[in-house]
Amino acid sequence: MAQAPCLPSGATLSASWILASVLRLIRPQASSPMKLNIRNKLAGFAALLIFAPLALSALAFVIIVSGTIDGNARRDVEKDARLADRILRSRQQTLREVAQATAQSVAAENLIDSAAPPTGASSASGNPAQVAQQSQASGQQKLNQLIKQRVESSGVDFIAILNTKGQALARNAGGGEGSFGDNPLFIKAKNAAESNQPDALLRAQVAGAVNETPDLLKALGLAEQFNKNVTAQVGLTIEAIAPVASGNRALGYVVAGQLVNNAPQDENRPLTALTREVKQTLYRDLQEVAVSLVLAKDRKVISASDPKALGLAIQSELAADKPTAVSNNLLGGSYKTAFAPIKAPDDVTIIGYVGVGVRESYFSQVFNTTLLIIAIVTGVSLVLGIGAAFFLAQRLTSPILQLTEAANRISLGELDEPIAVATGDEIGELGESLERMRISLKQAIERLRSRR
Repeated sequence: MAQAPCLPSGATLSASWILASVLRLIRPQASSPMKLNIRNKLAGFAALLIFAPLALSALAFVIIVSGTIDGNARRDVEKDARLADRILRSRQQTLREVAQATAQSVAAENLIDSAAPPTGASSASGNPAQVAQQSQASGQQKLNQLIKQRVESSGVDFIAILNTKGQALARNAGGGEGSFGDNPLFIKAKNAAESNQPDALLRAQVAGAVNETPDLLKALGLAEQFNKNVTAQVGLTIEAIAPVASGNRALGYVVAGQLVNNAPQDENRPLTALTREVKQTLYRDLQEVAVSLVLAKDRKVISASDPKALGLAIQSELAADKPTAVSNNLLGGSYKTAFAPIKAPDDVTIIGYVGVGVRESYFSQVFNTTLLIIAIVTGVSLVLGIGAAFFLAQRLTSPILQLTEAANRISLGELDEPIAVATGDEIGELGESLERMRISLKQAIERLRSRR
């Protein structure tokens, strides 16, 4: 410790004893150095108080956002699957309109009877059999011409004119025998037409999805399209049937249909593939990350907006009542998928599924963007918080440092410089007390000096 100024013997002893006693109380001990000053401690503590809740809040927010994004993704995909089912039903309605319009044209020209095979018709002149054959050939030609025009204008895959037993009298393509007698949709239409109800013929206008055999598809000229996907055992078709009415009875039926299996994704067709319409309607701006699919009842892809998906098997179980979002591996990546069941005309038996899939990486991009925003906001908040903590620590500790310097000056015997710490709080009161002590010491020393 530095020595006080030298005084005469008695005065020197008294002044030195007073000064030494005071300095022992106020001067920091050299043997206990502070590793961190109070400013850094306050700043560190304040930064910890800022960082801990901020980090916990950011973590909780990330967890909440992650769950929210996943939940929204599931709901969006499930909603899109329901919309795909609506598009399928709208397609059925389109086919119903084609079948109705064709049936009305056939009935107006009485083409069913004229195209039917001769049954021993007679004529007043000429060979009766020859006349009947000529009439039948003329009626058949008119039917074929009408069917061709309807197919070209509507874009359906096939139109067939059936007798009351379901046998094809005419069709737009194919050959050989083609019978719809076992077709559940035809049976439904026939039963309705023969029910003797006032609205029987109206109820006989039906539409739905049916699994057709390869032989019938061949007879309809669709063998090449069906055979593109060797995993499909049957042809999933969308069909509509309308009766050809004469009074209150049905002379025959018109069936219009579209094969779903491997439907070509040609945008120039009047009636595009179902999967193409679904994708264009729902994912016009997400062409690279979304796919629309139609599955057979064994969950194998029989039609897709991306042909590379044909034949793939969906591994997850599918809900029988409503679309449920699940993850599946498709096209070299993980997709969030959802499928709506396609039911047979009995509205019970599931014969396929229509649905959609969106790459999970698309939803991850949304999450990553959100995570980046959270990180930036957290980082900026942390930097500003730490800066504010150091600023406040500096403001709080500056008076204490002034008092420390004043105490050091007093310990060195420098009693002339006033101590001015006006903070208006306890530190300010301590400064005032130290100032009074400085004045008292100075006056005491001056009194001792005056006694020399």
